[in-house]
Amino acid sequence: MGRPPDQVIDAPSEVEVPAEGTVPTLTLWLRLPFKYDTFVEAVELRPTNRQVVHHASVSLGILPPLTKLGRASLWPGGPVLNGVRLAGDGQPYITRSSAEFGYPMLFYVPGGGFLKLPHGTAKRIRPGENLSWGMHLVTTGKPERVRMRLGLWFAKKMVAHEVMMMTANIRKIVDGKEIATDVRGNAVIPNIPPGADNWSITGLITFPNAVTLYALWPHMHFRGKDMTFILTYPNGREETLLSVPKYNFNWQITYELTKPLKIPARSSIRAVAHYDNSAKNRNNPDPTQEVFWGEQSWNEMFNPFLEVSVDNDDLRFERLRDGIQ
Repeated sequence: MGRPPDQVIDAPSEVEVPAEGTVPTLTLWLRLPFKYDTFVEAVELRPTNRQVVHHASVSLGILPPLTKLGRASLWPGGPVLNGVRLAGDGQPYITRSSAEFGYPMLFYVPGGGFLKLPHGTAKRIRPGENLSWGMHLVTTGKPERVRMRLGLWFAKKMVAHEVMMMTANIRKIVDGKEIATDVRGNAVIPNIPPGADNWSITGLITFPNAVTLYALWPHMHFRGKDMTFILTYPNGREETLLSVPKYNFNWQITYELTKPLKIPARSSIRAVAHYDNSAKNRNNPDPTQEVFWGEQSWNEMFNPFLEVSVDNDDLRFERLRDGIQ
């Protein structure tokens, strides 16, 4: 950036990580101090101890009704920390859907954790929002400590468009069949069979309005083999946006476009991923096991992330409408 961040925000607590065992994924919340819409043109998420962070995220959102921020143990026998959401009875709040984490702002992974947006675009923090710190931590054989830190660079010029993170997996297809969703709207993806060396899944997102694309980021775990993003225009013409033929969980990259891409309304992006659950995959934790979908490293994920703004949502007109110069 050529300058230090304008503001650094620390997670509300440092986490004590035990020497051994599985640490449940956890989320800490922090009430943000901003009284007005705040626009950031660059953001960085950084752990104080990279050794124990499988991945981490920061999201923005409003606390659900009948919850408050307090101090509680994160799991039975685990550390007591600030920034835990408490239900009306004062017990830690159990998250029941991804929407209750808020909407994602940025992820930290090996090789990633920083995003810079073009001039005139920014991430928006609204007054009254809370920051949620999602952490997936791993043990190293000795007790460790870690705290997440967030650096914000405020936009210096008028912001025209708000950039949002989306995923090209609103619809999911396996073996030519679209995956049904459960009562919560979550797709029930089939597990990856033992020994499968080229298991495939396809995700789709369709844009009802014209959008601009700034960056793409494929996220899988150790069985992740490759991922390709393909844009289909309304007339049927296709264009490969990004091909990652040798995905590496240990060094994940956010691919920023040199020039943002204008995408017309009614276009769609298709993400095609393959997984190797065989003995040929030297990173495979156990090729004899069926692979379930989840947060832990021995589970799998299929997250084709996109950084996008909606062309018609011009914040300059919004500010004029609200009488803000």
